[in-house]
Amino acid sequence: MIIKQDQDLIKPYLEDASGLNGAHTDKVFLPENYDEISQVLKAASASNVPITVSGGGTGVTGGRLPFGGQVIAMDRLNKILDLDKESITVQAGVPITEIHAAAESLGYFYPPDATEWTAFIGGNIATNASGARTFKYGATRKYVNRIKVVLSSGEILDIKRGQKFPISNFQFPIPNYKMPEIKNAAGYYSRPGMDLIDLFIGSEGTLGVIVEAELELLPKVGFVFAGFAFFEEEDRALDFVGEIKKQTFESRNKKDPAGIDALAIEFFDANAIVLLRTKHPAIPAKTRALVFFEEEITPQKENTYLEKWGSLLEKHGVSLDDVWTAGTPEKEKELKDIRHSMPEAVNEVVKKRGYPKAGTDIAVPHGRFREMFRFYRDVLGCSEIDNLIFGHIGDSHLHVNMLPGAEEEFRAVKDIYIKFVRKAVSLGGTASAEHGIGKLKHAYLKEMYGEKGVNEMIRVKRDLDPSLILGPDNIFPYQKVELSRRLF
Repeated sequence: MIIKQDQDLIKPYLEDASGLNGAHTDKVFLPENYDEISQVLKAASASNVPITVSGGGTGVTGGRLPFGGQVIAMDRLNKILDLDKESITVQAGVPITEIHAAAESLGYFYPPDATEWTAFIGGNIATNASGARTFKYGATRKYVNRIKVVLSSGEILDIKRGQKFPISNFQFPIPNYKMPEIKNAAGYYSRPGMDLIDLFIGSEGTLGVIVEAELELLPKVGFVFAGFAFFEEEDRALDFVGEIKKQTFESRNKKDPAGIDALAIEFFDANAIVLLRTKHPAIPAKTRALVFFEEEITPQKENTYLEKWGSLLEKHGVSLDDVWTAGTPEKEKELKDIRHSMPEAVNEVVKKRGYPKAGTDIAVPHGRFREMFRFYRDVLGCSEIDNLIFGHIGDSHLHVNMLPGAEEEFRAVKDIYIKFVRKAVSLGGTASAEHGIGKLKHAYLKEMYGEKGVNEMIRVKRDLDPSLILGPDNIFPYQKVELSRRLF
């Protein structure tokens, strides 16, 4: 095991994509096997030393950043342990890109399509990560068949899908609070009769250290047809999206292999397009809204998909001839690179201005999306803070990015954000659909579950991590967890 204590060598572990400053630690462990992690956790528990788990550094809520204590980094646990046509077994430090490449070599694929492919799989599991193709395939949780996790006591558990409570020597009931019935990455998973594995998926390093996982793979079918559709009116773009969803849900309900069944639907508003155009100037000048869509084209669709998409586009005022399309892997990658350049462009603006952005991660039920969108427009219309909206509109999950340029705007952004969260919760939505709560969104978790629900989560943490050392300040405030230590 490598142990880093030189501050120059530790510095890379004090940064991630959140922009959160002030992280510090005196020691970073880079274990090469699970027993070494067990030993570190036993010693930390005995000494009450907080432990933060560090993944690939792509997170946007500060989950891997330590503010004291010590760090366990997954960098050297980076092996693919087993691969066949139905599953792949990997250690927590394997990047998502390597999982995709391994599956591709067998003509299979790993369905979750997290935006950042350099992320480690352990981090994806810890946040129940998702992405654009969640619209068809669902989030990470659905494809995790088995995990190995090390508890703060040093005990190593091997948990399979289908295994229920109780766990090892721990006796506690399933968490008792209601979660939104949509894409969600906020707080510990809770469902009647739930599998034990689901408690750890999305727990953000606060219940145990996930060190290994067996993931389900699916066979590739056909090819992916992708397109960018340009709209001069935002409402027409939203109507187009609504029609794609309608036809997709009908095809799935009827099990119609020939009907439109979108793989992903992404949206960019006029302000996002202005920024995107700085990198891709060929975007038509009159474009006020942009929709990116994908569909897997199976043999049953090969002779009809262009006609169906063409008809759908023309119905909403766009000619297929004016759409940027891709029907080969190379062209598809070109279009996806354009989509993925959006967060990079936003981060460049943030660096120039010197104030952190406020980017929402809100999703709502499909039937309440237009109401939520109108609320965004009404609130942002009363503010002079620069903003842009883009994201996974297929899941009714958009990222509203507010970009303050002064201290007073930075303070105002916080008030706007909480308004958005409260509105979403009132509609049955979530404050975090894919990025987790981390260290930045404690208040939003409380808006979702109330004080009682948050205390229920802390009870679960106390049962699995009685020393309260894992993931300090992730999901709930560190002070609140420490208070529970004194009260119980």
